[in-house]
Amino acid sequence: MVARGQQSGSWLIGGAGRSGKTALAKIIAAESRTVAGFPLEGVFHVYLQRRFPFFRHQRLRLMHEYLSRPRYMDATRTRVEYPTDHFEADADQLIRDIPQTIDNPIALFSWLLDRYAASLGRQHWAVFDLLPELRYPTYRKLIPGIRLAVMRRDPQEAIAEGLFWRSYPESPDDRERRFKSILFQWCLSNTVTRAMAARFGDDVASFSFNALLAGNRDEQGRLARTFDMEPDAIQKAFSFEPNFVYRSDRGFKGPDDAWRHLLTDRELAHIAAAERNRSIYRDIRILLAVAPRAPVFARTFGDSMMYPGTNLTRRLNTLRQRAFDANAGLRAALRSEGRR
Repeated sequence: MVARGQQSGSWLIGGAGRSGKTALAKIIAAESRTVAGFPLEGVFHVYLQRRFPFFRHQRLRLMHEYLSRPRYMDATRTRVEYPTDHFEADADQLIRDIPQTIDNPIALFSWLLDRYAASLGRQHWAVFDLLPELRYPTYRKLIPGIRLAVMRRDPQEAIAEGLFWRSYPESPDDRERRFKSILFQWCLSNTVTRAMAARFGDDVASFSFNALLAGNRDEQGRLARTFDMEPDAIQKAFSFEPNFVYRSDRGFKGPDDAWRHLLTDRELAHIAAAERNRSIYRDIRILLAVAPRAPVFARTFGDSMMYPGTNLTRRLNTLRQRAFDANAGLRAALRSEGRR
């Protein structure tokens, strides 16, 4: 049994796509005595890349935007939830309570999640996001004491689900490029997580989604101690079968319960090499070599290489967003001066 007085601190939940991040956040929400799992993606990475001149004058606008930002809950993007669906206080009340000392968006969202945890009688919170392990040193500066939990899933399953979850049982149109991108993301998460664990020690934890599903008592015990939960509750919570379970002789079990050999022999060979830290793709090997010291650069360069058109569009949109945020900040600051 985990001691009731144990406190685990607040957490970012990371890992490659389709690796159990959402499942972990929901299980923490249901079972932890001291940590409030937030059921929606934090999207911290989105706001970390934006710039907010005159930030103090933009906090109200930013809070409204964040609380009303939709989170799509399924592959077809038809089921939507909002952060305000999960807060007892309304947005206006939250905005009135913002401390004057907050001077960046990540600290603002951390404060918001502190309020969420307090409303549930918990001391800390846990939220999942897109590869927070890549930016963990930055998050540590913006949220003092934040810790990192990374979910790992067997690459055959994680990659097959990432490749097919929106088109199953048909493969996506850009299958080869998409496979390489998802494989790179899985390798990048593993490589950077090891580097972060070596650098930050016990502030970084890594858990195997497959071991938890298989009822591994050691893995369940580690998770219980980390997030102040009962091991028996964890065993019960992970007693389900996710989509795209893999068996070498049968292939993958899809959402329709049919077994199909979704990945080609060549794709499986690429995955097997990646598991041995010997990627067949030369460019991925090079990027992974620099990833421990420059994880964001590795991800950005990889995206530019695999999706040059999409990446260019994103960069242009980023510039437009920064221009909009700068204009909004300047106008808010001028209005504030005019009221003096």
